[in-house]
Amino acid sequence: MDSASKSSQTMVWVMRGLSALSVLYLALISVLAYWSFLYKIVFLNERAFAALYVIASMIFLGLMLVTRKQVLTSVVSIAVLLVTFALIIFNTDRWFMYVPPLVVGIVMFFACGMKETLKTVLGTCFLLLYVVGLVMFFLARMLFGGTSEETILNKDLSPENSVYSDYDMAKIYELCDSSVSPDGKYRYYIADVQDKDRGKVIIYVEPNDLDKHYNLFTLVENGYKTRVAVNSTRGVTPDIQWGEEGEIMYKFGDGEFKTTKIRIPTKKAYLSFLNVN
Repeated sequence: MDSASKSSQTMVWVMRGLSALSVLYLALISVLAYWSFLYKIVFLNERAFAALYVIASMIFLGLMLVTRKQVLTSVVSIAVLLVTFALIIFNTDRWFMYVPPLVVGIVMFFACGMKETLKTVLGTCFLLLYVVGLVMFFLARMLFGGTSEETILNKDLSPENSVYSDYDMAKIYELCDSSVSPDGKYRYYIADVQDKDRGKVIIYVEPNDLDKHYNLFTLVENGYKTRVAVNSTRGVTPDIQWGEEGEIMYKFGDGEFKTTKIRIPTKKAYLSFLNVN
């Protein structure tokens, strides 16, 4: 074998190796989609993560463009668009989670070495998936969740939000500081619900010992929440105290505290992204 043939053969394996690296990007967004389905991902620094995510996406896009004629790269390009659809479904309010892989998927779909006939067929399928799938998703959310809008009352609520002025936020901040039970098993949070009627104020309790903590983010378990109290009118800031083990005390306005036994669901609500509890 002459030097030219050896060089050509080496180049082939180099391109295949670079193409294999694209699988890492597919694995990354697949893990994010999986976590988004099971948990709420809370980043310690959301902007820093978004910046790193965009940079990583652009680097992998460059590698995939270089190896666009490789079969593996073509397969990964198709898979990226499928996983991105899941990221959109589970992160509708976080554009930075799905826009970078969506750009990577679209660019590589047109740039990869697939035959034009196959691209036409797959492109039609993806168009139907995204258009019909998203329409069905939002219809399902409206069906199960109605037209009501739920806003969590915590320290992250912006003063510019119209809900902010409806509550005693200084008191809300104090309640947030004591939201974890003394034994660390539970935590509560308060939600404002706007609907066509007078709205509601809801106190939720969920487990506090099922979260998974990492250096850059926390996976917050959100499939086991339970309502412990509902006030039929918005704008009433409750008083909340922890009672004996497994109990919580609350009141809306004047009057005596009511005590409720905390009953956490035994089964996880996997369809909470559709407002199904």
